[in-house]
Amino acid sequence: MTAKGVESTTAPDHATGTHMVDVFLRPAFLSEVECAELRAEMDVVPHVEGGVRETDRPDTDRIDRSGRSAFDCEVSEHTIESIAQRICRVAPQITEHFDQALAEYETPHFVVYGPGDFYRAHRDLYTDVVVPEPISRRRLSVAIFLNDGRDLNDEDEPGRAEAMDGYGGGRLRLCSHEEHEFGARDAWNVPARQGLLVAFRADTWHEVTPITVGRRYTIVALLLAPKT
Repeated sequence: MTAKGVESTTAPDHATGTHMVDVFLRPAFLSEVECAELRAEMDVVPHVEGGVRETDRPDTDRIDRSGRSAFDCEVSEHTIESIAQRICRVAPQITEHFDQALAEYETPHFVVYGPGDFYRAHRDLYTDVVVPEPISRRRLSVAIFLNDGRDLNDEDEPGRAEAMDGYGGGRLRLCSHEEHEFGARDAWNVPARQGLLVAFRADTWHEVTPITVGRRYTIVALLLAPKT
């Protein structure tokens, strides 16, 4: 699996496969200080267990620990609006890259994954399923990393990732939007770097692998097409 359209000064890792993952990467979208401030706020605000939206129940989220284990952080309205405005500033570049007309966004979510947390392979838009507004207008998914993912091995000392404000596991893995199901063998690992923004098509298969150590802090948002 390869990635195309990467805005990066370093080449990403590539996995073998026949399909390309269409992504937009913006390194240092948020500064180190901004990421630290957001993590601090996420640590002290209330946490709500994150839900999933199944294809057979497209109008509501529900708790499904077999499909997702993570927590949404109830940050301030000011923080939500600030991040939404930042995403809007880079939206023209994202729009140009994917050649998509965009008009709105779903409210950004601030998500924490702890040890054992994960999100099974899924899409943010299933093109063969009838869904209500505004889900039907989802076109692009955005994720922002607020700390580094560490490639820890069995010899790493316990607590090392936390001490470095990083985490082990928790890889965001993207697969082709052209396939009917997630193909682990063909998935591409997004380089989890603090401050990185990654955007991809909402119908792209993706997953978050289980966290092995530390806490993974991210922001996720959906960009929407205009109403017809």
